[in-house]
Amino acid sequence: MKTIRSFIAIELKDKATIEKIISFSQRLKQNQTNIKLVEPVNLHMTMKFLGNIPETLAPKIYSIIQEEINDKLFHRKNFEYRLNGVGQFNRFSVIWIELHGNIQFLQKIKDSTEDFLFRELKIERDKRTKFKPHLTIGRLKKNKINYKTFDSLKNLINENRDLEFGVFNINQVKLKESKLTPKGPIYTDLVY
Repeated sequence: MKTIRSFIAIELKDKATIEKIISFSQRLKQNQTNIKLVEPVNLHMTMKFLGNIPETLAPKIYSIIQEEINDKLFHRKNFEYRLNGVGQFNRFSVIWIELHGNIQFLQKIKDSTEDFLFRELKIERDKRTKFKPHLTIGRLKKNKINYKTFDSLKNLINENRDLEFGVFNINQVKLKESKLTPKGPIYTDLVY
């Protein structure tokens, strides 16, 4: 049985915001040359990581997303959020930007997605139920850290906890495939 590595996400498409993220990401790269930056075309907010799913399940997931989430909850409306404030998870292994706005609406999107996928397809719910809205911009493996400049990386992140990056317009979630390659992941939309 063929499987697809997949996830459900909201893509960042706002060009001015992406440019500001690229500019800040370059500062991270100057500090830590081994940091793996997220490619601008891949910037997204993950709503649910599905992992390897049977290929036959993908059209059913897509249908649920379209009918129950995009059509009924988004109603073809655009919701404006803001990206500002840099942070880190897991001792600087993940660098991210925080999302601000109507987080309760995004929690509803996440909960509804989880509920429909579990009820219709028996896809397990995430162990973490509280949605932490963030946009990952880089990853730094512990064995790749340059400790000579690590304190300045910490300072760079701390000094930019309130940095404004711009708008993040949200109007749908997408089912995405993730193909892992030596140069990094390649994400494509799954559409049926």
